[in-house]
Amino acid sequence: MSAVVHAPARPRSRLRGLVLIAVLAVLVIAAALWSLSVGAVPIPTQTIINTLFNLDGEQQTYIIMKSRLPRMVLALLAGAALALSGAIIQAVIRNPLASPNIIGINSGAALFALVLVLVFPDIPQVWMPLAACIGGLVAAAFVMVVAHYRNLSAIHLALIGVAVGFVFEAGVDYLLIVSNDSESSAPMIWLTGSLWGRTWAHVAVSWLPLVVLSAVALLLSYRLDLIALGEATATGLGLNVPRQRLLLLLVATLLASVSVAVVGVMGFIGLMAPHIARRLVGGSHRLMLPVAALVGMLLVVLADGVGRAIAPPIEVSAGILAALIGAPFFIYIMLTTTSEQDS
Repeated sequence: MSAVVHAPARPRSRLRGLVLIAVLAVLVIAAALWSLSVGAVPIPTQTIINTLFNLDGEQQTYIIMKSRLPRMVLALLAGAALALSGAIIQAVIRNPLASPNIIGINSGAALFALVLVLVFPDIPQVWMPLAACIGGLVAAAFVMVVAHYRNLSAIHLALIGVAVGFVFEAGVDYLLIVSNDSESSAPMIWLTGSLWGRTWAHVAVSWLPLVVLSAVALLLSYRLDLIALGEATATGLGLNVPRQRLLLLLVATLLASVSVAVVGVMGFIGLMAPHIARRLVGGSHRLMLPVAALVGMLLVVLADGVGRAIAPPIEVSAGILAALIGAPFFIYIMLTTTSEQDS
């Protein structure tokens, strides 16, 4: 009996995918430049270029290099990381409703990071990603253990994840209530998924783990394609499915947790970006993962820019804008998934 495997990508499909990646990369660059230009002080594009490349002419070194550039870099890193995390989680547990936010990873990471900030306010920022990773792993482990021993369906697993997220969010709310106003003001802004006040110090503690984990996720993309064939087929092709699932979920959890540590909770980016990428290029993860990463970058950069452009100098958190788009998107995915399962 011969095993069923994916046929190699056709040259035309591969070329179409590469063209799409190039187009998305151009859109991300354009969105990043636009994001640098908007805010309480509008800055012309030529001034931005002069500042970035130290060219002759008018420059805005302090605003761009000290304020807007680090938050733009973090938006790119976090957008890609959340998108990759969501794509991996959806593929591994075979649940289109899954994302770091839906199964409680973001909430667990936020709770542990908040505990660290409130209990040790003077602790170096380098410890924030570590605390967030522990919280994300605790939340993910609880959901996965319950799902494994109860043999839950995709819908029930998502519901368990939502319940776990509510528990951790309740812990976050409690800590904010019992802390005084001066202690909770900054965490309140951060928890909405805001890039306000992000500096090069935040970039320094997060860029290396996010880049390394993203590279690992892309390198493991072919294993997601094998898992998508079914456990029996993947095992027949020599893949240790339980071990690979654990490894992939670990990578996804760490990607989401480090992102939460530096940019707060940006719900639904990990849900929307993989679905958009899947609509654009199909289900082959070798192509879908990089497309999802670019879509995630684009979503977060645009959300941050729009949040600063709506009513300057007031900023609307990128996480709030992502939730306004993501909540209807989640309802749409849930309804279509339920319809497919009922038919």
